[in-house]
Amino acid sequence: MKKLILTALVSAFSVTAYADNPLYETGPGQDSSFVRFLNASQDKVTVVNGNARVSLDIKNDGRASRFYPVKAGDKLHATVQSGNSKNSVELVAKPGEFITVAVVSKSNGLDSLLVRETPTDFNAMRSSISLMNLDDSCAAASLTGGAKGAMIFENVKPAALQRRLVNPVALTVQAHCGADPAGAAVDMSQLQAGERYSVIVIPAKKGRQAFFVRDTTS
Repeated sequence: MKKLILTALVSAFSVTAYADNPLYETGPGQDSSFVRFLNASQDKVTVVNGNARVSLDIKNDGRASRFYPVKAGDKLHATVQSGNSKNSVELVAKPGEFITVAVVSKSNGLDSLLVRETPTDFNAMRSSISLMNLDDSCAAASLTGGAKGAMIFENVKPAALQRRLVNPVALTVQAHCGADPAGAAVDMSQLQAGERYSVIVIPAKKGRQAFFVRDTTS
């Protein structure tokens, strides 16, 4: 059985420096799914599988890898580590599924959350944004944005997300946990038509923080 082969990088992960290798010997097929790793912990994290590894930073978009194509139905393995803490990850993706493996801090080390999505909303003329709640102490996350602070998402449970299509405009959003702001406002700049984005709420040393990443695939 083939194992998930993570992309090897020539240096610590950044949005401007990739060194992508093929993820499967035969390449993705029609039953492909996608997996990315996201660092929602307070320290830098390394994801390891065999000789391949991905380093995840603690600064906004540097926290997330790309989505890697994987073969649906295969059992995929990886180890996430930070300092002396390690945690094993094992998952099986369904056809067409996008899975975010979020690495979170726990009192006894590291843990991981799987957030699963099967997108059906592609529109080349519009942008797709989601709100992902990775803070288990936030029972209901929401997102407002635009000139009038309109409600975009509400009541997003921990380890879950909501997604919708929006017009490709310049957008600044504010995440909330209940009635309280979840960190500072997030400037998403000019959204691009046909692109997908995730706004992510994670725990912080003081309260919570929110940031956004573009949902790119390798």
